[in-house]
Amino acid sequence: MGMICGVVISVIGAVLVIVISSVGYAVIPGIVERSIINEITLINDTIQLERFMTVPFPLNFTVRLWNITNRDEVLAGAVPVMTEAGPYIYKLHQQRIIDELDESNITYRILNHFEFDPIASYPNTEDDIVTMINIPYHAIIQVAETLFPGSTITQLLNPFLGSVFGEFNTPIAPFRVRDVLFDGIPICQSSGIPAATICQLIRSMSDDTQNMEPQQDGSLLFSLVGYRNGNPSHTYVASRGLDDHADLGRIFLYNNLTSLRFWKDPEGEIGGGGVCNMINGTDSGIFAPFLTEDTILYALNTDICRSVKLQYQQDSEYEGIPTMRFAANEWFLNNDDGCFCLNMTHGINQENGCLLHGAIELFTCTGAYMVLTNPHFLFADIRYRNGVIGMTPNVDQHRIFLDLEPNTGILVRGAKRAQFNVFMRSVAGITATQNLRTTLTPIFWVEEGMSLPEKYVDEIKSNLLSSLNLIRILVPVLIAVSTLILVIGLAVIVIVKMRMSKEQPITMPVTRPAFTT
Repeated sequence: MGMICGVVISVIGAVLVIVISSVGYAVIPGIVERSIINEITLINDTIQLERFMTVPFPLNFTVRLWNITNRDEVLAGAVPVMTEAGPYIYKLHQQRIIDELDESNITYRILNHFEFDPIASYPNTEDDIVTMINIPYHAIIQVAETLFPGSTITQLLNPFLGSVFGEFNTPIAPFRVRDVLFDGIPICQSSGIPAATICQLIRSMSDDTQNMEPQQDGSLLFSLVGYRNGNPSHTYVASRGLDDHADLGRIFLYNNLTSLRFWKDPEGEIGGGGVCNMINGTDSGIFAPFLTEDTILYALNTDICRSVKLQYQQDSEYEGIPTMRFAANEWFLNNDDGCFCLNMTHGINQENGCLLHGAIELFTCTGAYMVLTNPHFLFADIRYRNGVIGMTPNVDQHRIFLDLEPNTGILVRGAKRAQFNVFMRSVAGITATQNLRTTLTPIFWVEEGMSLPEKYVDEIKSNLLSSLNLIRILVPVLIAVSTLILVIGLAVIVIVKMRMSKEQPITMPVTRPAFTT
């Protein structure tokens, strides 16, 4: 009886080990994976689609303007001494206007609304006055220099700059924060004939300049980010992730084009195909699930007219949620492919006309001779950083990074960061610029960031992590219990056999007596 009992227990234990191992490590992960896919893909009438359409909490849009503390000395040829003014923090309310939903793709436009946050920005206000490089001034005289080589035209332009720029007719000027960011700096308010001729040229340039807005009275307003406030973007066509979850959010078309038109193609022509014009990745609001250390992420950033590559850096954690950190390091602005070199922006360049490492010209993107770098010239050639005083680059504070929950691809914390600069230099025929030292001068840097609010952190913990942790703990425990049952069954068999061998009677061999005859 004991032997039978041991065999039964052993069989039960072995069966349980096999079944639980198979179910726990083969079946259940597939069920969990399917559940995650159903939660994060853009299925009709789901919370995920609703949150994709309207981000349920404001993002943080933080601006730091670069204040020039020694204006008079710089105009006389000194090195600019820069200090950060700010932060000026805005609540960024973001929604996606859905134009079309088909079986595989979603067509939408992004609409942003900026709301100044006086509490988070305190003691800084939008009425602060900051002494900055005069962006429209330098942009216009440098474009004139390019369009009309030689000093004749710019010499004719010089006497009438006051009519064009008014009180801001200087290479470095004091600006109200709200004006320079959103409301705009007035240009071409004068009605004089010479100024009108010049302004007609400027207006023709404004069609390709996102920062310049024509007014009904014929004047223009220049602002740094006003064009983003309340104006829908061009259309995106992206995957809903229904056919393949790995394509979730991946953009196939932007502005009805399969590639961008801002950078050089393999033949060296601007506006064709090529690596730099490729539309890669998502709009950074959504990512595919099941990330690994080998995953490479891409995000299309239309403010800088290119996709950004992010690679795994380290495991991290946010409010108890295990995350993976992806970041854009020195490769972001390295221009190794050569197609980001436009040879249109003149200042401190390589012999071939390209900018130095860590800087990308943005003329074809913005319509002005702006230069993109990381904040504080992080990862940029030391010659740019040494051209001004006040740069203190820090990897953690100034690079682009994303922290994502690896199972779902949900972004729990991140920051898109960029610094915009312009070459401050002398322009032939423009008197006010003759003593200027050539420097890549920072204008401002921005951080568009988010940290997942507590409500949604708790949601991830309760809906996802608790289930994953339960599976992670429960399956090994059940296997251990089943193994224990198997061991007990085997032990019973061994014990029974030992007892049976002890209780078996010992029989002595019988010897027959020998008979002799």
